Formats: sequence, C-alpha cells, structure tokens
Amino acid sequence: MKVHIVCYEDTNAWILGKFARKLSENLNALSIPTDISKTPDLNADINHHIIYYDYDGKKTTIDTVMITHIDSSWKLNRVKGQLRVAVKGICLSADTVEKLVRAGIPKEKLSYVNPAHDQVMKPRKIVMGITSKIQPSGCKREKMLNEIAKRISPFDFKFKIMGSGWEPIVDNLGRLGFEVEYHNNFNYEVYTQLIPSVDYYLYFGQDEGSMGFIDALAAGVPTIVTPQGYHLDAKNGITYPFDTLIELEKVFLSVLEKRNERIHAVEGWTWRNYAISHLEIWQGILGTNFDLEKMRQPEINQQPEIHRNPIRILRRLFR
Repeated sequence: MKVHIVCYEDTNAWILGKFARKLSENLNALSIPTDISKTPDLNADINHHIIYYDYDGKKTTIDTVMITHIDSSWKLNRVKGQLRVAVKGICLSADTVEKLVRAGIPKEKLSYVNPAHDQVMKPRKIVMGITSKIQPSGCKREKMLNEIAKRISPFDFKFKIMGSGWEPIVDNLGRLGFEVEYHNNFNYEVYTQLIPSVDYYLYFGQDEGSMGFIDALAAGVPTIVTPQGYHLDAKNGITYPFDTLIELEKVFLSVLEKRNERIHAVEGWTWRNYAISHLEIWQGILGTNFDLEKMRQPEINQQPEIHRNPIRILRRLFR
C-alpha cells in the first residue's frame, strides 16, 4: 500500500499541517510508504485529503477525506458532493459521524479516528496546602501528615506548608522523597499567593476550624478537612471530609484516581494509533491484510508511567 496525503495547508502550520506530518511520519514508521504534497498522486493507492474544505471532489485513485466540524449548509453540501466520489469520509469523532448520518450522508461512507497528542504532557504533582501553626497541645494533629506520607507516593503529591513548628515533619517528608515548600513564619503576602496555588487545602485539626479553610474557599480551592466547627457552616465548602487516618487515605486515593482517570481518557490517543486506525480503514477498502494488533503492541511500553506507592499497592492486593 502506498499512501499520499494531500495537505492543502502549509505542513509547518500548527493544526492541519501537523495532522498531515504526524500521519505521514507514523505510517512510514509502520513501513507504509507515505508522502505529502498539495496535489494528488495518481500512482498512490490512497489519496487522503486534509481537509475536506479545499478538496475539489475530483476522483484520483482511491480518495478519502478528513472531515472536521460541519457547521453550515454550504459545508454539508460540499461534503455530500465529495463523498459521491471519495470512498470514505474520516471524521474526528463518533458524534460528527452521527450528525452527518442524520443529515443524510450514508453511514457506510463515514468513519472516525480521534485526534492524538504528542505524549509530551506529563501530569504534575498534586499540591496539598497546609497553613497552620503547630500547638503544644497537639490539637492540629500534625503527626497525621507523617502517617499519610507512608501511604502515598512522592511522585504523585507535593506539599506547601506555612506555619511554625513543622520542621521535624518537613524533614521526614524530605527523607521519604516528598517535595515540600515550607514557610516557617506567617507572611501575609506569601500567604495570599500560596492559597490560590494549591490544588487542595488540607487541615487535620478538630479544634473548631481553620481560617485557611475560609480563604481556600474564597479562592475556589477544594478542601480536605475535618467535618466540625464552622467547616460545617460553609455550605458545600467541604470537598472531602475525614476524621481518621483510614478516611484520609481513602481521600488521597480518590483524588489520585480522579486525576488518573483524566490521563487514561486519552492515553491511547497517540499519533501511532492515529496512523494505525487510518490504516485499518484503508485496509478495509483495499482488502489488504496487516497485523494491526502487532502494530499496536509497541505502544504498551510507550504510555506515560503513572506512579504508585509500592507499599500501597501491596496493601490493596492483600486486604
């Protein structure tokens, strides 16, 4: 199979040019000869047009066309005319396919392949913010931070702490590998910058409430706090309530899993898989037989690593 990509945009441009480049690069890496120009190649098995907007609708060899959103009757009529000649319209989503079918385009003329990302975006650590001064009475329950740190991973979480008395705990967090931004004295200017910069505001105490809790809510920051005192009077103010260490551990796991769900949502949306999905469509048209599952296998080792605390994994397995 020889594929030619007809890219009507400059291939160095940001969006469509990138689609063309990445598709060509990854098809060639899969040993599918592929090149790009602004005009069709009559010696290619497939002429794939990026995008439909500039395709004149004339038949070359086997024509397929990339379809993005259709938001006007003019665009719809253009695609309908093109698909009288082109074998397949390849959309970016199942939603667009359904809309075009409802608009009168035969379903067998349409497929979709989700767009891809470059696998360069890495999740940053989840930032937990603490702003309280440790008291001799132990009412802040600060030692709970040492305990929860044993159950989570420094690859996933970091801490920003303001308040005196945390030095021994900060040192322990460092030994466990956690990144900590620590301010041992209250500084109002720094404080007003710190609160909005955290992902969650964390408070262990059971002594009526934390003033930082109020400021966190004013900054729109989610909270992980004890359900007591005036914390309870802030309607919908507690994002995650906890009293015990076990409850807090479940909160941290929930926060992490929600973050990882977002990562997993597009982990397979790679340019390699984008190319393989196009190859699958073209294979169906030409009747060729590529081992697509084998082609996808190298992707397994290319997924971004999501770190877990090995102690935590073992504890979950053997509960």
